This record gives sequence, structure tokens and C-alpha cells, in this order.
Amino acid sequence: MNNKLDGIESRQLLRTEAEKLVGSLSPEKMTAQPTEILLHELLVHKIELEMQNEELRRALIAIEEARDRFVDLYEFAPIGYITITREGLMSELNLTGSSLLGIDRTKLLKRRFSQFVAPDDKDRWHRLFLNMMGLAKADKQTFDLQMLHPDGSVFHAHLDCLRNDPVNAQPTLRVALTDISKSKQVEKGLRIAAAAFESQEGIFVTDANNVILKVNPAFTGITGFSPEEAIGHTPRMLRSGRHGQTFYAAMWHSLHTTGAWQGEIWNLHKNGGVYPAWLTITAVHGDDGGLLHYVAAQGDISKGKAWGG
Repeated sequence: MNNKLDGIESRQLLRTEAEKLVGSLSPEKMTAQPTEILLHELLVHKIELEMQNEELRRALIAIEEARDRFVDLYEFAPIGYITITREGLMSELNLTGSSLLGIDRTKLLKRRFSQFVAPDDKDRWHRLFLNMMGLAKADKQTFDLQMLHPDGSVFHAHLDCLRNDPVNAQPTLRVALTDISKSKQVEKGLRIAAAAFESQEGIFVTDANNVILKVNPAFTGITGFSPEEAIGHTPRMLRSGRHGQTFYAAMWHSLHTTGAWQGEIWNLHKNGGVYPAWLTITAVHGDDGGLLHYVAAQGDISKGKAWGG
């Protein structure tokens, strides 16, 4: 009802605006001939149609702009969107989805999604797919899968799946596919780093300004300094006085030019003694090339050398 009223009001408004435009041409009601009145009405109606056409043109432009925005958001989203039929065939996918799978979109349509699941995860995918297509409710399911590129290489993917039940049509599965290979690599690297951090070598990590951020238990065992005593200070606290400026200048030159340095060094123990250590320092840079950290690992080699007091 409101839509009808809005349409009537809109037409009345157009009529009013059209009459304003031809107001000076309106015939006198008392003396006007029927033909004059008819011509006036035709003129008003013509202007109404022109105004309606202009409104329709503007509305069409707005619709096209909205469509283009939607297409851009859909096609170039950072996530691959894939629709899978009840038979397990891909019926729709965006450009990102085809890019993730590494094949032109036209060659992916009507192909089985399972062809791109790595062998180790195929059985699990089939079970998950059958379960999702058999659900009474369209509950969202999320899980990770190992998937295949056309060359056979494996990449890790995260899937957000939701069953779609259109009216008078077969249900489909809508999948949002995200490549999480980089995060998996980072996760693996962190596990390796965590294991290395618990090694028998004394490890400390500094920021780009050489301020100590973290030390491992072996560092405390070798140097005598607890984490609370080391964190917030610089490695200068370990200087024994046995090396001159030339030694440290050569160390920093190597770090700045090659990103690493290793060699024998005499360090200061908390108890005041000095001990020899084999020290390896590595500079860690970010994706933009900027310096993030220095990671140093020292092994106590004092068993073969005499301690200095």
C-alpha cells in the first residue's frame, strides 16, 4: 500500500513540476478551445515522460554502479568463493578462487572439487561433504584441508562452508576458501624456534636497537644473569674488557654487510669472572627489508680453557 501511495505521490509531483515548466503556455480556462486544452495536456504529458525518463536513467546508472561494485568485491576479494553442487561439482567461483586453484575459471566449472584435495585429506573431505549436504539445518562448518596446485604441490587452505537451500532447486554448498600456507609456515617456524630456544645454547633476542627482549634458561645457566636482570639491557653487560674496539667494529661490519657474525668471544659472568664462548649472531629482517631483531646464541667452551678471575 505504501509503495502505491509513493508511486501516486511521485506522479503527482512530476505533474506539478511539468505544469510549472509550461505554466506560461497554459490557456485561459474561460476562453480556451478544446484543441488548446488538449495540446496543453499533451505538452505537460510529454514533459512528464521526459522527466520520468531522466529519473529512470539516473536509477539505471545507480544500479549499474552498484552492480560493478558488487562484481569487484566478489571477483577480486582476497578469499576464493566457490559453489559446489550436490554431486560435488563446482558450478560457480570467483577469479580469486580460480587463481588459488591455479586453473582458468572456464576449465574449472563442472569439475569435481575433490580433484583439488590432497590425497591425505580426500577421505576426510568426502566425509565432511556428505555430512554437510545431509544436515537438516544450514549450519556453518569450518576446517582446514591440504589442497593441490596443478603442478601437484600442496598448499594449506581454510574452508568456511555453508549449505544453501534455494526454493525449488537442489541444495548447494557455498565455500569461502583462504590460502593459509604462509601462516602454517610461520606456525612451523615458531615451533622450531621454540624448540631451539630450549636448547643448551644460551640464546638472547634483541630489538633493532640492541636491547635484550628475551633470554632462554641456558643463557642464565651460562652467564649467571636471570631474565629480569638481562631484559631491558644491552649485550654490553657481558663485555669482559678483553676485546678492543677493532674486534667489535669488525663484528658490526659483518652484521651490517652479511647479516651474521660468528666467532670466539670472552664474556663476563655475573660473578665477575670471564669465560670463553662461541657466539653466533644473526640479523632478522621483515618483509620490507627493515631490521627487526638480532638473535644471538652462545655456547660455553670453557671446558677446554681456563677461567679468568
